[in-house]
Amino acid sequence: MLDGGALEKQRFVWQVLCLKVSQNETLMKSIGKFILPLVLGLYTISSQSQSHQDALNKTGTLQPLPALQDWFLSTGNWQDDPQLYVREFGTGKDTVIMLHGGWGGEHSELLDAVNELSHQYHFIFYDQRGSLRSPFPDSLITFNQHIADLELLRKELKINKLHIVAHSMGAVLACAYASQYSQHIKKLTLLAPAPLKNPLPEADKELQRKENSAQQAFMERPEVMQEMNKYNLNRTTPELSSLEATSKFRIQFAKRMLYDVSKWPLLMGGRALFKGQVFELTARTYPSSGWDYFQQFKRQAYPVSIIMGDHDFLDFGNHLTKKWVSEVPRIKLTTIENAGHLIWIDQPKAFSKELQQHLQL
Repeated sequence: MLDGGALEKQRFVWQVLCLKVSQNETLMKSIGKFILPLVLGLYTISSQSQSHQDALNKTGTLQPLPALQDWFLSTGNWQDDPQLYVREFGTGKDTVIMLHGGWGGEHSELLDAVNELSHQYHFIFYDQRGSLRSPFPDSLITFNQHIADLELLRKELKINKLHIVAHSMGAVLACAYASQYSQHIKKLTLLAPAPLKNPLPEADKELQRKENSAQQAFMERPEVMQEMNKYNLNRTTPELSSLEATSKFRIQFAKRMLYDVSKWPLLMGGRALFKGQVFELTARTYPSSGWDYFQQFKRQAYPVSIIMGDHDFLDFGNHLTKKWVSEVPRIKLTTIENAGHLIWIDQPKAFSKELQQHLQL
């Protein structure tokens, strides 16, 4: 028989054991609440993986992703590194890469340029590095990086040879890319290209001077002032409203970019949407030797064609381009009359017809 002290010790031990058991039961219940969903989740994943594998074994391929209207091309880690905004448009079979002007412009103005061909081609646009929808640190904006971005896009699209349509400064990018990656060029179609020789040859400077003089005179045409006066946009008081100030800005822009200044309401963008610093940053990193892409065209066999307006401010009258094209007779040059730098706004029907023909070369 236990004495009082021993009995008290036994009760204490028993209470401790009961407490341990109680704690263990609580712990086991808690663990069970965690383990059971985990096991079920792993089972579900395993089942889905097996179903996925079974489907793959049966069909031999995965379902392709649906077509996206826009997406983001990473230049490194998709979550952390800068991205290029990509826009897809059109349902045709043949893919065409569209390069906007600038540097520092953006792609949207080119949508109207190819709208009539959307059922015949699949157009892929992107905002270049540093442009509106593709913000990049200034330190990462260089001429060579623009070229590398186009190659990155080609690899992402898994297209061996690119058909490129490029406008204005985008034509310089297209030609620079073609100089480095000629094996990946199917065709170049250049719209109102920026000078494809830089610096300008000494023999061509007098021709350019005459063009610039004629272009400056054209910018002073009376139709510009008529548009301003029609809406009383030259007044000093009262102050112009924001809508009026925007309209005045567009008319002033149109006198350079368009032949028909009355079409200024069709212009969009500008101001904060144009990233002017991208031009400066890119120009600082141009190759020291400049470029003469017509020499490159002489060495290659891929088709090259050019469409220009006869009143393009970059080559007023197209005299320089005509002279340079004569060096490479295989290049097709089309001049559209009564059209400026934005050809598709001045002459939409003629432009669409010519572009379709050039795309089929």
